[in-house]
Amino acid sequence: MRGWMKALTVAAMLTGTGAFAFPLHLPTDTQGEVSEVAMLRAQLQQREAELRAALAKLQAYEDEAHYAEAERLGVVELVRASGLPERQQRRLAVSIVREAQRNGVDPLLVVAVIRCESSFNSYAVSHVGAMGLMQVMPDTGTWLADRAGWRLGRSSNLFDVETNVELGTAYLADLIERFGSVEKALVAYNAGPGLAKRILAKKESRTRFMAGYPAKVVKEFRKLKAKQERELTLRDQQKTVGGQG
Repeated sequence: MRGWMKALTVAAMLTGTGAFAFPLHLPTDTQGEVSEVAMLRAQLQQREAELRAALAKLQAYEDEAHYAEAERLGVVELVRASGLPERQQRRLAVSIVREAQRNGVDPLLVVAVIRCESSFNSYAVSHVGAMGLMQVMPDTGTWLADRAGWRLGRSSNLFDVETNVELGTAYLADLIERFGSVEKALVAYNAGPGLAKRILAKKESRTRFMAGYPAKVVKEFRKLKAKQERELTLRDQQKTVGGQG
């Protein structure tokens, strides 16, 4: 009984619930227990602060690695040509590589979609209400954020470049998995999954639609890949010549 009362007393003091309506004179050992709990709480707060600092350091390290990869792939150069503010350029380049790697999508496919959807206008809004760089519909964005375990909030948050790329890339990857190919996924990305199924079910509508938006994105993607391969080959040749010298 004495141990049970001690536990209630400590809990009441720590939580401030006022569970006891009469003054309590704690025995010495209980006072010591309260002091120990306070000390443990202080240690926990210190560990949490250290963990936050470590996570921030890790995030900075990962951002540097993603930016280096964005430079290697030519994403930095492509983003620079967008005309976005310099600070947004770095955030966007890092986001494209990070989210592409996370979702198993080629970063240059993400760039191709952005180019075709918004021409890098982060405040673009379509006639049907799709928003931001990758033209994400608010309802789709809310669903994707909920699935990822966080809340989108206002639809205007889709104008944030990192948020938009995170949701748009996740959606693109989901559609590729569901529809089985990039081309078919792009039909769904443009028309919506429900309508895409009806379009793809009929040869005439499938052929006509495939020649439009999907072909445009794939053409842009192949152009970007070809440029990337040329530049990587040129760098390798320059390194070889430099090594021979």
